[in-house]
Amino acid sequence: MTPKNHLIKTLISTSLIALTACSSIAPLDPIIGDTGKPFSDVANSTDVISYGLDLEIFPNNQSIAGIGYSEFLITQNTTQVELKLDSRFDISEVLVDGTSARFQRSGGVITINLENPKTIGDVVNVAVHYSGKPHVALNAPWSGGFVWSQTEDGTPWIATAVQGEGCDLIWPCKDHFGDKAQSMAISLTVPKPLSAVTNGVLQSIDSVGTDKQKFNWLLSVPASDYNIALNIGPFTRIQQSYTSVNGQDVPIEFWALNQNVTKAETLINDDLMQQISFYEELLGPYPWGDQKLGFVETPHLGMEHQTINAYGKNYVRDKNGFDWLLHHELAHEWFGNLITHEELNDAWLHEGFGLYMQPVYSLYKFGNAAYTHTMYQSYLGLVNCHPVVMEGVITSDQAFNSDIYGKGGWTLHTLRWLIGDELFWKATRELLYGTTETASLTYPIAPRYRNTQDFIDIVNKMTGEDFSWMFEVYLKQAALPELIQSRTDTELTLTWQTPDNLAFPMPITISINGKTAIYTTNDDQITVSVSPKDHVIIDPEMKVLRYIPIIGLCEENQAKRKQKR
Repeated sequence: MTPKNHLIKTLISTSLIALTACSSIAPLDPIIGDTGKPFSDVANSTDVISYGLDLEIFPNNQSIAGIGYSEFLITQNTTQVELKLDSRFDISEVLVDGTSARFQRSGGVITINLENPKTIGDVVNVAVHYSGKPHVALNAPWSGGFVWSQTEDGTPWIATAVQGEGCDLIWPCKDHFGDKAQSMAISLTVPKPLSAVTNGVLQSIDSVGTDKQKFNWLLSVPASDYNIALNIGPFTRIQQSYTSVNGQDVPIEFWALNQNVTKAETLINDDLMQQISFYEELLGPYPWGDQKLGFVETPHLGMEHQTINAYGKNYVRDKNGFDWLLHHELAHEWFGNLITHEELNDAWLHEGFGLYMQPVYSLYKFGNAAYTHTMYQSYLGLVNCHPVVMEGVITSDQAFNSDIYGKGGWTLHTLRWLIGDELFWKATRELLYGTTETASLTYPIAPRYRNTQDFIDIVNKMTGEDFSWMFEVYLKQAALPELIQSRTDTELTLTWQTPDNLAFPMPITISINGKTAIYTTNDDQITVSVSPKDHVIIDPEMKVLRYIPIIGLCEENQAKRKQKR
């Protein structure tokens, strides 16, 4: 997801217009408004094989109608299956294997009765006929739903973004990143001459009567259901390709508003081509090269929708010399889509890595000054009120707190310094692909679930050392470690102060009169001989994440953020 520290700068006026047009918006059912909640016993009895969606979009009255298909593998003996769908939709019929079925609705949960009990290994096909006015996004992508907007000439321009809320704001689904369908067929009917763009590969465009057309898409790789996005507008389809590091040709598609085709082509040639080369050189092949590398122009800022990333930054290159939004959402094709967190608690694997790849690209493109500037700006935004990796069952709002971006990225920054570039990027490739030798991988490339301990284990295996202490302090504690200094005429003593006095044998670079050396700890303490006139700088290149008073404590940071809002 787009980092929240850009929230104030990127409020999309079109979202506010859409909100005004729908002055009465019912609040979301808590079950519907928070994706990834633990499965019920009924939901646990099935595994999604595939989804299908045949939907018509009616821009004039901001409504939708159609059929959501689900193919389930039965994993536990059951007499019911379960889906979720926003209760503001009307359901006219539910079919199980082609026969009308009884069902019950409780808020956003649909419990569907099976005529005959099903046993392990059976396959069940469910079709839900539904219609209604979907939830309007309050501020996409952070507060998600449908964005009903218009271009300057009044043409409908529509998008969805539901990372925090989930797929059930749009279509009937299990609404959990932990059960990815192996494929999804999506057909979208829209008024002519609008285009309907979504995930996967465009199969055909069919005329429907004289004034409508249906766009048929097929996503034939697993994807988190929140990554399915609908985009409707007056688009031009820009098609290019590039040769991946694995030697295979990868299609590029950018669906731009008709008036922005030249800008989009410039963005592809001046930014995207360089960015994808950077990612593939450092990590490995773009994961979905047998589908497409896709972007679509949206009336909200952006979101990492697998194979069709949302782009709404108006083609303005930022002060870092490249389009950071394009780069950040592209990062999520690896960190979030190729690997997906097992639980919301591990969302930093998406966002910490996703954020860190921008300063890494700054270093790759412009050098150390650009990298250092970007990291320092990120450091100044740390809040340190909640652990990056929380315990227990948490909500998506808790999971996507701002520190999973900045503190996650800074944890990686310090780790990279500790273990060196070669091992750091080997560990990253192992996390992503399950191998360090990635250049020759061919499509399809299998996605995988990962958690924080997986990454710790990979780092420890790669280095032959145990770095659990570092992750324990940085990710599982709210407060940053602080380096307490005590100096006499002959000696400088540095002591690590950590929450609950946790062990933290972090080495530190010290500059004395311009000469630097790395000092290791003894019982979390470092002692250095100095004279009264010596000029000492602790960690002059800021390689180590630690508390420095310039960022303030938790309460101060929370107060500052409230004032900004």
